[in-house]
Amino acid sequence: MFRSYLSSTILRQLPLSIRSISTKRRELDAVIFDVDGTLIDTVDYHAKAWHDALEYYNIKSNLSDVRMQIGKAADQLLPVFATNEQIKKYGENIKAKKAQLFQDNYLDKVKPFPGVRELFELIKQRNIPIALASSAPIEELELYKNIANVHDLIDCQTSSSSKDVKRSKPYPDIFLATLKLLKNPSTDRVVVVGDTPWDAQAAVAAKLKIIGVLCGGCDEKLLRESGCTWIYRDIIELTKNYDRVTKDILKIE
Repeated sequence: MFRSYLSSTILRQLPLSIRSISTKRRELDAVIFDVDGTLIDTVDYHAKAWHDALEYYNIKSNLSDVRMQIGKAADQLLPVFATNEQIKKYGENIKAKKAQLFQDNYLDKVKPFPGVRELFELIKQRNIPIALASSAPIEELELYKNIANVHDLIDCQTSSSSKDVKRSKPYPDIFLATLKLLKNPSTDRVVVVGDTPWDAQAAVAAKLKIIGVLCGGCDEKLLRESGCTWIYRDIIELTKNYDRVTKDILKIE
C-alpha cells in the first residue's frame, strides 16, 4: 500500500507532459474492429444472399456451410463452393448477384448490436484510435457506419476492396493495411475485436491479439482454437470488461 501511495505521489509531482505519457502507456494504442457479426447483425443475411447467388448459377451449397464462411470476401469464399472454371466464368456475376440480393432483400433489415456506440465512446474518451477492418466492400462499409451510429468516432478504415488488400481474411493483408493507416503502432499494444475464425487467423498472422465476440453466432471453442485469447458474449459484455481486458493485454498489474 505504501509503495502504491508513493508511486501515485511521485506521479502527481511530475510535469503534466510526463504524467500524460505515463498515463497513456496504460491504454492501448488502437482498437481494430471487424464489422459484420461484430458490430452489426448481418451474418445470416449475407449467408442467404451468397447461398441464393450461388444457386442462381447452379452451384450447389448448403446454407449452414455458407454461413460458416461469412467473414471472408469473395476471393476466399467462392473457391470453397465453386471450381476454378466456374469462378472464371461466373465469378464476377455471382458477386454482383449477391450484392443485388443483399441490397434488395436484406439491407433494410440490418441492425446494430446493442451497445456499439457506448463502447466506441468509452474508447474515444481515452483518446484511443478506432479502426474498422471489414471484408465488406467500401460502399457497404459506409452504410454500416451510419447504421451503427459510429461514423463520427472512427479514425480510419480498411475494406476488402482497398488497394492495399490483395487477399481477404483469413490472410493478414487487411490488418497490415490498417496498421499502416494507424502509423504502424506496436502490435503488442493493439487489439482486434472480431466474431469469426477468419478474423482470428488473420489477426494472429498479423501478430495482433484478438478478442472474440459470440454475437455473430460462431462457436466459442472454434474462436479460441483459431486464436482468440478473450471471448465475450457480445459488445455489452466486452464494454463491462474493457478495463480488465486492457490490463491483460498490456500486462498491467
